Amino acid sequence: MPDDQPAEPATTTSVAGGSTVGAPATPSPAVAPRGEAAEGVSIGSADRPVRDRVAGSGVPTSPEPVADVSWRPLTLDDLEPLRALCVRVGAVDHPDRGRSLAAVRDDLTAPGIDLERDSTVAVDREGRFVAWGLSHLRPTRVSMVWVDVTGGVDPARRGEGIGRRLLTWQRARGEQQLATCDERLPAGLGTDVEEDATASRALFRRAGFDEARWWSELRRELAEPIRDVPLDPAARLVTMTDEWVEPARHARNDAFRDHWGSQPTSEDRWGRMVGAGTFRRDLSMLAVARPLDDPDGAEQVVAFVLSDVDHEDWAALGRRSAYVEYVGVRRSWRGRHLAQSLLASTLSAHAADGLEVTVLDVDSTSPTGARGLYERAGFVAARRSATVLRAY
Repeated sequence: MPDDQPAEPATTTSVAGGSTVGAPATPSPAVAPRGEAAEGVSIGSADRPVRDRVAGSGVPTSPEPVADVSWRPLTLDDLEPLRALCVRVGAVDHPDRGRSLAAVRDDLTAPGIDLERDSTVAVDREGRFVAWGLSHLRPTRVSMVWVDVTGGVDPARRGEGIGRRLLTWQRARGEQQLATCDERLPAGLGTDVEEDATASRALFRRAGFDEARWWSELRRELAEPIRDVPLDPAARLVTMTDEWVEPARHARNDAFRDHWGSQPTSEDRWGRMVGAGTFRRDLSMLAVARPLDDPDGAEQVVAFVLSDVDHEDWAALGRRSAYVEYVGVRRSWRGRHLAQSLLASTLSAHAADGLEVTVLDVDSTSPTGARGLYERAGFVAARRSATVLRAY
């Protein structure tokens, strides 16, 4: 999960900015990645340091024992069997999403993670992985302090209490980590759960987690006509190149700086995203322009739509698909239809590349109408998931 977001998105779409074509230049709708919400929605407040609000204690090195299962920390030598477990879990919990080896490696090498203390895996007598979990304190702590408690249990071993034991360990380790934090910020443990995963949702509820935010997966059939939306003449369209990687990061941080749970994306995290083998620079559209208050200044990224193409998703979905990771518009450039224009260009580029469907995730309860932006672009709802949060 990116260190600028409170919850995992295996992949999540964020939108900031934009307006309805033909409408006056008004404050634009904003939708952000899982764990974020529209501008003006608060994740909470805190008048005491996190360490004073959490009673951290000694944590067992592994969850409670289960018959014929042993627990141990994960290592980077576990990538292949862990990915196989994630595929089995995903086939039931989120069958339309693949799980690449690179994504698993990204989980285990995320900034700040200590696998010896922050991870665990359950192994049966035959050496088969049957459950895994992380309790990872995110290093970026600007708007909140977040511990990611992602993981899963093999569907063939559910109902044996393995998930309960795993989550109990994750919570204990997470609280131990929070108890070291001096920030006066909201804090919590969290992850994402599919709406259809009713047993997992019940497990989190029993452990004191709330379903804090709902997300809709939207899809756009690329065989359908794509309406062109002209770009504001003050900007020009480019695709992502080395020249624009860092300016795009600054644009992302500006676009989402006031959103619920949003944290600045670090240079390292951004570099990992745009350097991933699934990230498509040629399908990632940017609007660049000189600053409105400095017509002679250097061009900057003022809007962006970033694309990811993962062949693992093709096998799961049964279609050649692209995923829109981010959509955003700098605050000073909102109301100029930049999001709509770049989105239309992106859809056209996806279709020209031989892709069949474009997928993204959007905040189901956004009060700013961003979902309508996508629906007008031809997206329709497919699935829902929730960010579950235990707040402190």
